[in-house]
Amino acid sequence: MDYRIATPADREDAIDFANYVFSQAHRPHDFKKLLPKEYADHVLGEAVHYLACREDGHIRAMVADRPMQMRMGGETLRIGFVGTVSVHPYARGEGHMKHLMQMMLDDAQEREFDLLALGGLRQRYGYFGFECAGVAAAYTITETNVRHALREIDDSAIRFTELTNSDPRGMDFCWKLANARKIVCDRPRDAFLDVMHSWESRMRVIRDGETPIGYVMGGASKPRLEGHIGELGLKNEGDLPRIIKALFREDGMTAFTLSVAPYEIERAAKLGAFAEHVQLVPQECIRVLNWAHVLSAALSLKAEYAALEDGETVLTIGNATYALAVKDGKASVSPTNAAPDRVLSEMEAIRALFGVESAFYRDRIYHDWLPLPMYFSSADTF
Repeated sequence: MDYRIATPADREDAIDFANYVFSQAHRPHDFKKLLPKEYADHVLGEAVHYLACREDGHIRAMVADRPMQMRMGGETLRIGFVGTVSVHPYARGEGHMKHLMQMMLDDAQEREFDLLALGGLRQRYGYFGFECAGVAAAYTITETNVRHALREIDDSAIRFTELTNSDPRGMDFCWKLANARKIVCDRPRDAFLDVMHSWESRMRVIRDGETPIGYVMGGASKPRLEGHIGELGLKNEGDLPRIIKALFREDGMTAFTLSVAPYEIERAAKLGAFAEHVQLVPQECIRVLNWAHVLSAALSLKAEYAALEDGETVLTIGNATYALAVKDGKASVSPTNAAPDRVLSEMEAIRALFGVESAFYRDRIYHDWLPLPMYFSSADTF
């Protein structure tokens, strides 16, 4: 078996292999269409980092990661999104995924990533130190909610147009609005549509008459279906009820879900007034490689949108100890030799600080800081 980091010359073989494996396990897959930001023909081969296992020249297993920069809390984290983890049906149980995942972790350490993230079965990736993290509020809005709660809302001026490269003004507007999010990953302007078309999502400009006021990624592909809004960017949150009502009119949906980030407080309040129900849901599974940097970014962001109480907590996480502090609305994280208030494994720390259950903690050593924010838009994930 030949385990190695793939080269750009391996790219087409890797895509063909992924298409075969995922089509066998699920519905037919064409990754060039499903994830154009990674696999479209015009994307450079270096955009995705492959690790592959070959036998007699044929790929038997593959892991990929997409290196990105994520802006959060005034800091920039180096993050790797892990995806397209695949093993040939005839080669399962031979240990190839374990070998490649460990190679990927070693490689990420060498490239000095701060954080790794992936979607997948919790226990499967728990063997490699990944744990569920992030808290989002998933609101479900139905046509009944709209018919009753928004009956007096005038949405007649709202219209939606597909965003294309032939609309440079619309592209500039949406790109700037998308990149103004409090947590956002790399979205270069020349790749913006590829990013927003992830998983065959629609990307539309929202206009009030002729004036662009927002964008929507997702919706319903067919009338009378439940839809999913992957991302909704608005210049003014006051327009939310009009846009919600107009989306039902435009797409003919029976219901849709909208994920709200923890810092989108005004949006949560507006949706909470009429949505059918809301659930707290975890985001991706993460593995933290640079605890000091990730904690500093997350605590700093929390201090931006919440009035955190002053205090200090000392945590031992794995083999290192950190002092987390908030004073006069400013957050800081630094290594320390002080005695810890808690000793946690790395996976315990992810659950305690970033997990959904941390929203229910009443342990005073954490003050009122939890849960720390960790949020990934579906546009950014692998």
